[in-house]
Amino acid sequence: MKTKNRNWTILIVGGSIIIIGTILLLVQISRNHQENMSIIDECFDRFDEGNGVVVQKEGFWSPVTCERQ
Repeated sequence: MKTKNRNWTILIVGGSIIIIGTILLLVQISRNHQENMSIIDECFDRFDEGNGVVVQKEGFWSPVTCERQ
């Protein structure tokens, strides 16, 4: 009986940690996406002269960079 309660406790705590971690990860991805979209909008507003714009992203967590072509 004691091991059954311990197993349930481990299951509940472990599941809660996984769910909380997933929620935090999704919130961070959403924030990064919103920040990147604002950088891209600002980039096209600033460099909207017809020459062209290059938007690059180096990694998954990195912000986008904007340069004139």
